[in-house]
Amino acid sequence: MNYGLQLLLIVLGIGSMAFWISHRKSQLHIHTDASYLIVGTNAEYPPFTFRNHNSEIVGFDIDIVKEVANRLHKTIDLVDMSFSMLLPKLQSGALQIIAAGVSPLAERESQVFFTKPYLRNDPLVIITRADHAPLTSIADLTGQTVIVNDGFTADLYLSSFTGPIIKRLPTVADAFLNLISKRADAFVSARAAIEPFFEHADRSKFIITVLPEKSDSYVLIVSRKYPELLEQVQDVLDAMEQDGTIATIKQKWNLS
Repeated sequence: MNYGLQLLLIVLGIGSMAFWISHRKSQLHIHTDASYLIVGTNAEYPPFTFRNHNSEIVGFDIDIVKEVANRLHKTIDLVDMSFSMLLPKLQSGALQIIAAGVSPLAERESQVFFTKPYLRNDPLVIITRADHAPLTSIADLTGQTVIVNDGFTADLYLSSFTGPIIKRLPTVADAFLNLISKRADAFVSARAAIEPFFEHADRSKFIITVLPEKSDSYVLIVSRKYPELLEQVQDVLDAMEQDGTIATIKQKWNLS
């Protein structure tokens, strides 16, 4: 079996799991009891939030928000939905928190509350196939088809330039599938989000270039329907930072 076919099978396998997961989402029940913390995620963005082999939602952000809930003496109701639905559900009050590898974007400050970042300086990178001409800067992306994950920092950053031909896809798996099959020239993403792919794929088949001018940071997003919750969550995150809990969770997910 050649290398390209192996990679396609890896990514298609991830896609098949995502389809099965989406079929299950309609069966999820949202609690309204005050003893629950209603948390929305999109479990397709490792290492922050994803499904393990037992179909359990796990990841860096999931560990963070579970510890927050534990210290607030609340039970989590973790709701998996499409990324595009997270903000509308949060704004309506159907969700209280989003934990999904998200960043504090100025464009959303009037719509939601952000906690302080608990993971910073995750650089954006350009990923190309090794058989493609080098693309190592924003200028090099002019006229090139460039994949971004819809709604994430790379999407908003690349959208500020007129040169790249932007192709928005929902997941990292979709992005690599398109890149491998030569339906795009490059993929721009936060570095932490692409590392899980290389647990199964040969890194030498790709060129990865850091964009030094832009990096990502990660927060929990709190609904403005629950203003008192922001202070409670931030107090817990501050305590977790001080007692080393966040550092331990970073180490667990190789984000130190």
